[in-house]
Amino acid sequence: MRKTITTVVALILFSGLLSAKGIIFELKGSYFSPSEKAFKDIYGGGITYGGEVTFDMWRNIELWLGGSYFTKKGKLTFTKEETKLELIPLGGGLKFRISKGNVIFYGGAGLHYYQYKESNPIGKTSKGRVGYIGKLGSFVKVSGGLLIDLYVRYSYCKLKPADYKVNIGGIEGGIGLGYEF
Repeated sequence: MRKTITTVVALILFSGLLSAKGIIFELKGSYFSPSEKAFKDIYGGGITYGGEVTFDMWRNIELWLGGSYFTKKGKLTFTKEETKLELIPLGGGLKFRISKGNVIFYGGAGLHYYQYKESNPIGKTSKGRVGYIGKLGSFVKVSGGLLIDLYVRYSYCKLKPADYKVNIGGIEGGIGLGYEF
């Protein structure tokens, strides 16, 4: 079932690329706060970096593809030994936008593939899983094609890195600098 859903989503996204008119390239930075308490206790929140490309598709519908990178060191709960996390979400989805003068408001949803890597004295773990993401934000047109993006997004991905399941998603608030062609 999951494979069928992924295939249908991929076909829809690919068909949108073929008919794209306007394109926005963007670099982003945000603060990520994990929603799972156990995850937050070990690593806390931190800065993520990434990028996104957005394609106009149909009227007020856009296709977005993007990724980000989060890395953080923390301390294991009981032994207090150092542990290191690397989280790389890659994915895409659809956004609905409404323009009001020099401001474009948007809301969207999509899928991300989360690559999770953790290493500490207990061992190393590398897992991957598909999760969900929702976003709200606004582009502000600065000059010509230059844009500033202010956004909030929430992600959810339940992953089992060892003998327990953890939601490696959370809430992010950030800013992006983009250019529209």
